[in-house]
Amino acid sequence: MALFASGTAITATPALAADGDVTNVALADTFIPPVSQDTIPFSFDLENAYQKVGNEWLPRYKVWVRVTPDNNPGAGVTVNYRLGTANALPKLTTAPPATSKVTGTVNALNNDKPGDRWQLEVALETLAATATPTPSSTAPTTGWKAVKTFAVTAATRVSNVRIDPNPVVLKAATDVGFSATIEKFGGETLKQVRALHPSSGEYYSLGTSLEGDDKSYYNFVTMGTDAPAGAWQIKFTITRGGKTYAFTKGFTVSKTTAPAAKAKSKITMSIAPAKVKKGKSIKVYGKVYRGVKSWGAWKKKVLKLYFKKKGTKSWKFVGYVGANNSGKYSKTIKPKYDGYYRMAATATSATKSSYSPYKLVDVR
Repeated sequence: MALFASGTAITATPALAADGDVTNVALADTFIPPVSQDTIPFSFDLENAYQKVGNEWLPRYKVWVRVTPDNNPGAGVTVNYRLGTANALPKLTTAPPATSKVTGTVNALNNDKPGDRWQLEVALETLAATATPTPSSTAPTTGWKAVKTFAVTAATRVSNVRIDPNPVVLKAATDVGFSATIEKFGGETLKQVRALHPSSGEYYSLGTSLEGDDKSYYNFVTMGTDAPAGAWQIKFTITRGGKTYAFTKGFTVSKTTAPAAKAKSKITMSIAPAKVKKGKSIKVYGKVYRGVKSWGAWKKKVLKLYFKKKGTKSWKFVGYVGANNSGKYSKTIKPKYDGYYRMAATATSATKSSYSPYKLVDVR
């Protein structure tokens, strides 16, 4: 838990070690967390960190750390320090090296401001040369040394999340669109997007590509009438540094009537090659299945091929593709633009509709 202190709130003054014994300070994941709070890991080398007591080498210091968020408050403004946590050095049975690695964390909060004047400060409380020293329980008021000034960057933000339609009412297979603005301020990766029904664990996978402005997101899924009703959510999973964050927005799915029992269907799709020179051909191929108790080939099924140009939001019909008695299909085309392909199987009175996963083709 983050602790705050500002001058008068800290009263204890333990014995402090001399300055100049902290080197090689490093921090990782130095960015504002997009939600709530998170930790910024640090490490540094501490010289002369041990003292010999009997046959053991015991820590010479209790290490105190604190961070100052963007240490540039202006004249007459009190600086608020936030205490961190330094992991205690272990006891040793052999002589330690000249320097010992100290690790720990300080907290960054979602409402902190990014900046390049954050400071990490260290104070060293000298411990008694006994097997069971009693360090102070309160941070010191003096003896602090600024050991690192560092930059903290802005948080990733997912905003303007929309579901269309919302609520979703399933009378038949229904296209549900999802859009958002994803502003990235560092080395983030949009790792996964799912339309998720949390209580059952069922989900639809969506793509992770952004539009041409590199911040607008759009995709959709076709929800069948067998999708569970109730509370759903669109979930964006983003990685940054060594951290993973999830952003969610809820929506509701309901059904008007109980659908007649139908066989399910599914389509696999592959494209080769995925990168092609303009004027050259690619092959779109895969297999279409239908099943009640087990999957089998959907024989002689006529499928529809669709294309969505990269940076646009609408899918366009390309043509029909027929499956053989084994459910296999293939089609050769010459793509003109970068974009996505997917295959559709329309519903019949006995079998539900389905879409294949979409695939990106890079035209060079």
